[in-house]
Amino acid sequence: MQVWLAITVVLGVILLVGLQWWLRKISASAGTGDLYFYQAWLHRLLAGLCLVLGAASAGFAQWLYRMALASSSERRWPPNSMRTSADVRIRYLTSADSLVSQLKATAIALGVLAVSLCAWAVWLFWAA
Repeated sequence: MQVWLAITVVLGVILLVGLQWWLRKISASAGTGDLYFYQAWLHRLLAGLCLVLGAASAGFAQWLYRMALASSSERRWPPNSMRTSADVRIRYLTSADSLVSQLKATAIALGVLAVSLCAWAVWLFWAA
């Protein structure tokens, strides 16, 4: 998980540097260029970002829901299939069941967020 975090941070920094370079290039030629063209590219860029964030939140929601189902079937948190890097307190029975309901609610909220981000991306592509 920490490797994915590091990869995401590096990718985000690269994308931000690329965006800054592109915006500097635009501002140098904004008076002579077609502004509608730049607006359309900004819409497409934001739509792509929304799709990436929507896919990431959908993947995380799916992972949370799988963990909730595994914890529900074992009535134990963390489930046996989940590897931990440190000693964690194991919850059993009622305590695990309450955590399962929280995980499911979070997974559903992330799913709604993913759908709304993808819908916004479609609208941005359509508006561009």
